[in-house]
Amino acid sequence: MPKTAVTGSLVSVEFDKNAAMPIYRQITEWMKGAIRSGQLPAGTKLPSTRVFADELGVSRNTVVQVFETLSEEGLLSSRVGAGTFIADLTATETLQPAASEEDPRNGYSYPFRSLSRRGKSLVASASDAFSERPTPFMPDLPDLREFPIRTWLRLLNETSGRLTGQILAEASNAGYEPLRRAVAQHLSASRGVVCTYNQVIITTGSQQGLDLVCRMLLDPGDPVWLEEPGYVGAQSVVRANGGVVCPIPVDGDGAKFEEAIARQPAPRLVVTSPARHYPLGSQLSPERREALVSLAARAGTWIIEDDYDHEFNYTGFTLRSVYALDGEQRTIHMGTFSKTLLPSFRLGYLVVPADLGDHFARARAVVDRHASLIEQMVLSEFMNRGLFVSHIRRMRNLYQGRREKMLAGLTEIFGENCWMPMPDSGTHIVLPLEEDADDLLVSRLAAEKGLILRPLSPYYMTGARQQGLLIGFSAFNDDEITRGLAILASIKDDIPIARTA
Repeated sequence: MPKTAVTGSLVSVEFDKNAAMPIYRQITEWMKGAIRSGQLPAGTKLPSTRVFADELGVSRNTVVQVFETLSEEGLLSSRVGAGTFIADLTATETLQPAASEEDPRNGYSYPFRSLSRRGKSLVASASDAFSERPTPFMPDLPDLREFPIRTWLRLLNETSGRLTGQILAEASNAGYEPLRRAVAQHLSASRGVVCTYNQVIITTGSQQGLDLVCRMLLDPGDPVWLEEPGYVGAQSVVRANGGVVCPIPVDGDGAKFEEAIARQPAPRLVVTSPARHYPLGSQLSPERREALVSLAARAGTWIIEDDYDHEFNYTGFTLRSVYALDGEQRTIHMGTFSKTLLPSFRLGYLVVPADLGDHFARARAVVDRHASLIEQMVLSEFMNRGLFVSHIRRMRNLYQGRREKMLAGLTEIFGENCWMPMPDSGTHIVLPLEEDADDLLVSRLAAEKGLILRPLSPYYMTGARQQGLLIGFSAFNDDEITRGLAILASIKDDIPIARTA
């Protein structure tokens, strides 16, 4: 017989545990009917998935499936920190049942061409990537002309002669062992990350690294702290893996964890960029680093330390990495070579706690075996011969000069205090705009003049979006910066700068 369950905040739900139809489908269909009939009116707040499951006497995973299905069809809406609500049908155009595809052989409904829930979530989470064309003043690009291509090709020629079938057959899922050793040695010397090569997992970049971490440590519905504003790709990866994003506000000392604790005291993951926040550029203070490590030990939270832009600090002083502070081994250190070498150079790394090294290596095999072996071999030679450190040192000096030229030019155009205060580091500058400005409109106006100014507001997840422009300088020589500044001066009246203290 069908079971009628009454929840604390809902009317009765009928389902039969002995029926052939899965329970989550029965509950889903009942709720669809109740929503469309008005039995569950728009704006009704639903209990959490755990409370809902307890009240119905079913597993939480069953309720998670129900909520996901109804959300995909536009029947539920979620607001971070507020909960899940019945959507307003009058404002939604996607509520009509999709027309089923017919099998021409027998006329029966053919339902097997739809994406899985995970596939739909992946597509929905994807964002349009910002262009990476080297046009002034596109941020986040190294100078492609300064890459030591001749040295790289010479190493490629030397290394390819050693590429044998035996090496290919014995390639580790975690990456080429000499490269893993080189990365471990480099991080120990430069970032205080003391680890063995067995803890280093070579990835195809930070995006894949974060995806692998989420697959390994995150269950659907788990809360994840993300900095706001923050890297759009991180938001997409977390959501695609079923994580519930909890934004953390950022100020001049980095992420404000104390505010996040009030909303979600025990996150499963915290994704943070302590060395240099992206895109605002602030550095996580020593006090907040200690607080984050304490939270991880107390709540069983995993810290994902994205070591973004640590190489380009122009003062000669950098704080120790969070990984180096974390005696409880709750931190995963993440980095990439795309920003220091070439954007198309898709190699990065994870450093995981020692007891997780083998697990991550085995999981890496399921994702895509390993990154390009020949590129790993060449990079290991590049690092072991000291060429990588020399390249970073040269580019740091070059970028510092370009930064000073850019700051002087911006001051001449807009006056003093026109850029957002940040440490002497990184490869871009942020120009804050007034509250009622439209940074998307300003960036489009600049693009019509041939100037790329990336808007700041798309990096926010909530409604409180600061307006601003990201100005990159690293990829452009003095003549290009001069020409770009001249264009910027010609449209300065269309750029409502907000003065900083």
